[in-house]
Amino acid sequence: MRGIKKRLSMKWIGMAVLAAVSASALADMPVVFPDRERLTDRGDFFFVESTIPGDFKTPEGVVMAMLALGDQVRNKDLDAPFYPLNISFSSAYEGALPLYAYLRGARIEGTTFIIAFDEEAMRYLNNTIAMQGRIKGTIEATILRNFPEIRCVAYEVDGKIVEEWDA
Repeated sequence: MRGIKKRLSMKWIGMAVLAAVSASALADMPVVFPDRERLTDRGDFFFVESTIPGDFKTPEGVVMAMLALGDQVRNKDLDAPFYPLNISFSSAYEGALPLYAYLRGARIEGTTFIIAFDEEAMRYLNNTIAMQGRIKGTIEATILRNFPEIRCVAYEVDGKIVEEWDA
């Protein structure tokens, strides 16, 4: 009797795992990332929509998933620019962690999506113009894809909205 219960228990566990895997495969989050091989005529990166695994709905969930799971994007031609290797050409590289390590949270106020970071995030957010375009372009396009009511994305660093960027 004990062996039958154990087999039935394992069967149910296996079915639950299969259901969870199937559900997560069906529930992917849309992201918009730069294609590392294609540039526009102006030299800007060409952004392409793809997905990452998971179904995230909250502001914090969408931002954290995009930053932390970006390397799992379905279209492998796309580049998640949130990792230290992408800023290795700059002085901001040494000691850099992935951008998600500097995330404090995200919230929506009216039609503005505010992403809060600590000061170390400026290694990415206030890098060269090209890097800023790749990083902020990816973040903003993904947010707009997941929250179509948003009209503006703001970056808060150490409690203050950044209005001016260097570069």
